[in-house]
Amino acid sequence: MVRRFLMLMIIQFSLLLVGCAGSNQPKEPEGNQQIMVLQSEAEAAYKTAMLDKAESLYLEILSSVPNYAPAWFRLGNIYTRTGRQEAAIAAYSKCLELEPQNQKAWYNIGLVRLKQSTDVLSTATKQGNADSPVGRQIQGLLDALNQLQSEPRKPGSQVQAAL
Repeated sequence: MVRRFLMLMIIQFSLLLVGCAGSNQPKEPEGNQQIMVLQSEAEAAYKTAMLDKAESLYLEILSSVPNYAPAWFRLGNIYTRTGRQEAAIAAYSKCLELEPQNQKAWYNIGLVRLKQSTDVLSTATKQGNADSPVGRQIQGLLDALNQLQSEPRKPGSQVQAAL
């Protein structure tokens, strides 16, 4: 009886193993392949202006590969486009830690700082006396910054982020 029970158990175990080995379930992408899939999805979302989705995908990529400069650069662009200037500066700065020669990141930091300066001076014009010497300096600098930001660099283009 015990022998029969053991034989039955061995047969059941063998069938179980054969069933598992024959399973054709698709495997999930692993490691680099999964990161490449996320990168592709993030780029597609970014290019179609689905910035919330792109942001979360880039953050997911960076949780696995924190030194991936292109993701930091794209996050900087997303933060710039969504008005999160300090976050944009931080993302571009991280990109530059990893790729100091990235001229687009340097350029975009300059544009964000230019926008920040314009915002500060715009607020300053509403404070104090606009006819004072400092008030006139503030307005003159603000006018110059606004003109700089609206001047075409090439026919038909304006100063804009290097996306």
